[in-house]
Amino acid sequence: MTVNKEQENKILSERKIAEILTVHLKRLGYIVVKELVLNNSLFDIKALTNRDISKVRIDVAAYKDGKITFIEVENGLWVTHPLIYRDFAHRVFLACPFDDDNPTDSEQISMAKVYGIGIIRITNLGSIIPVLSPIDYDIPPIIANPIISLLKSKIVEEDET
Repeated sequence: MTVNKEQENKILSERKIAEILTVHLKRLGYIVVKELVLNNSLFDIKALTNRDISKVRIDVAAYKDGKITFIEVENGLWVTHPLIYRDFAHRVFLACPFDDDNPTDSEQISMAKVYGIGIIRITNLGSIIPVLSPIDYDIPPIIANPIISLLKSKIVEEDET
């Protein structure tokens, strides 16, 4: 396959990044669900996030070996959005396109380190570049178990369609 200069310079969409991550995680044996929604039917979202919201939508949610991983896909390096998921997952990542023209933002990486958020860059050719490893957090079973059940039920729903 040849890649022309225009394809090389095209920055991936959030949807394409989520698809690349989904395929990669499934190959690694994860249960993966795109656009997982957690709402007030499972938790008091407002109380857990300390924000005036009633639901959260995770771009890529994955589960393997007792660990919940949430990945927020953004078109730039902005750590504030994935902070919302900190209380719902053992590991949280921010995934964004890799662009040679945009240097890595040291302030955002410092903030990610403080909050334990991993950072992944995705090249326009689909390569996954780890920038920062996340910190694994303990999630109480009262939160983790319903999320794990929801992930597993979503996989069953996808298999039935």
